[in-house]
Amino acid sequence: MNLLSRGPEAGRPARDGVSNSDTTAREQIEYIDIDRIDDDPRNFYELSGLDELAANIELLGLQQPIRVRPGEEPGRYVIVSGHRRRAAVARLVEDGREDMRALPCIVERGEESAALQELRLIFANSDSRKMSSAEIGKQAGRVEALLYQLKEEGHEFPGRMRDHVAEACKVSKSKLARLNVIEKNLAECWQPGYQKNTLAESAAYALAQMPQARQQVIFDGLKKQGQYPASVYEGTIQDYGANLAKVEKIQCKTYGSGPCVNREAMQQKVMSENSWYYNYCTQCCEKCAELIKCKYACPMLAERVKELKAELKTKKQQEKQAQEERTRPAAEQIKALWKRFGEARAASGRSPEECYRAGGMYYGDVSKDVYGQLERQEVKINENTKLPYGYSCYLSNVLAYVKLADLLGVSLDYLLCRTDDPAGFARGEAEAGGACGAEGQLAICGWMPGGTQPFQPCDVVADFDLAGTGRISRMACRFDGRGFCYEKSGDAIRSEAVRWMALPPVVSESDTGKEG
Repeated sequence: MNLLSRGPEAGRPARDGVSNSDTTAREQIEYIDIDRIDDDPRNFYELSGLDELAANIELLGLQQPIRVRPGEEPGRYVIVSGHRRRAAVARLVEDGREDMRALPCIVERGEESAALQELRLIFANSDSRKMSSAEIGKQAGRVEALLYQLKEEGHEFPGRMRDHVAEACKVSKSKLARLNVIEKNLAECWQPGYQKNTLAESAAYALAQMPQARQQVIFDGLKKQGQYPASVYEGTIQDYGANLAKVEKIQCKTYGSGPCVNREAMQQKVMSENSWYYNYCTQCCEKCAELIKCKYACPMLAERVKELKAELKTKKQQEKQAQEERTRPAAEQIKALWKRFGEARAASGRSPEECYRAGGMYYGDVSKDVYGQLERQEVKINENTKLPYGYSCYLSNVLAYVKLADLLGVSLDYLLCRTDDPAGFARGEAEAGGACGAEGQLAICGWMPGGTQPFQPCDVVADFDLAGTGRISRMACRFDGRGFCYEKSGDAIRSEAVRWMALPPVVSESDTGKEG
């Protein structure tokens, strides 16, 4: 800028017959004690990197003199340029480098207005350091104020003042406009981060375009999340700002008129999640799908939430009961199979460990303790409980074998090569009464608990609870594939079966190959 480039005496006439050039020529280096040199209180630049600068000065010496002007008190001086250098040398002196107390200085003797002095201070510092956006913004604002003051003092600045400020601060006019918005509108809570350069200019500009109340909500929310000042991006600010703007527009139509009474809680809800989550807080809580489980729900809907929770609890209980009813037959079948296995294991005198080895199982599948508990029905058994017939064996596996045998019309012993007789049994088990068949099919013999059913149609003997009275009636009947029915009429038996036993089919002598 021309005003400053002409030196400290620019813009004023010569005094005492001495030209400006002669005055400037007499400038020379003077050594002044560091304790007599004061910082300019108008200097707003951060004194950063002092440790590195002090180390450099200690190694190479002070390469540039400090520029000062006489202070208000005799014998004292105020820094025009060199605040960081003076601070770095002060550290060295504190560490014992007394030989560096006297600083080389250039003393400005001219009389300048306070505005021009401060403007020279700004330019001296701006040319010698890399500034943050906050510092550039402060500098631009102060330069503009000083230029207007100088204009009132008689200096002329043709053209737009903003152009002069942009030229003086060496920034584009668009950037200057952005910094001006930040300087004027950024909320106080964000200022420390912006001044320390931990809040990026882009994020600060996104914030400064919002109402300050919304900026405060974002600040409190991010701080609670732990995201500030670690990482705050422009996109994050914009996303939160857009969601909060929707909340601010909500009007209460259910319990009156005007802004939503639950706005503050809804804002907290928005700020409690990552900005890319879907925001449900765009309408009255009454219509929200998350009403029943949202801790930020409107207090005016407390009774409605209570009713919905009661309805949901009832619904879950009904669903649980329905699920248990659907899975009860499978669970009862699994219980019967474990009971039968336990009886067989006890009769054989085999230990659970021997059964593990024979079935290729691991302790992690069914532990030794749980083995006995399952056999005795002492633990909860459901449709997903494993069976003791090998590694990862479930009821569906067993039923698949039975269905295949039914389809082929042969016994499981025959299908698994335990016998060569399609309808017979291995090792004389049929003759010994150890198993029984239903129409050629191997079936589990013995009393089976209520709730289970035979694997296929067969004759049975069953105990029924007559009309739920507790009176037990035993009768021979038939299982037709769907339920128990009377042997002669075929009508369904309405009473509940307490226990049942499948009967072997009647085999005639002609079927066995004997003559009558």
